[in-house]
Amino acid sequence: MALRFDVLPKRATVPLTLGLPVLLVGAALAFRVTGRPVWLIAASLIGAAVSVGFHLAFVRLHRKTP
Repeated sequence: MALRFDVLPKRATVPLTLGLPVLLVGAALAFRVTGRPVWLIAASLIGAAVSVGFHLAFVRLHRKTP
């Protein structure tokens, strides 16, 4: 099942669609410059946390509908 952006509020989805690509590309560039894998690990953890958060918000919104 795909994430439907029309169901979630735009104040939450717009920063997600702009922020996650910047986070992932920025972490890759930081890793390339420094050679420290902590950047990739941090980006992965943040991405996973955001994904779980949006899933929980999506489920909560669907429970409220009649």
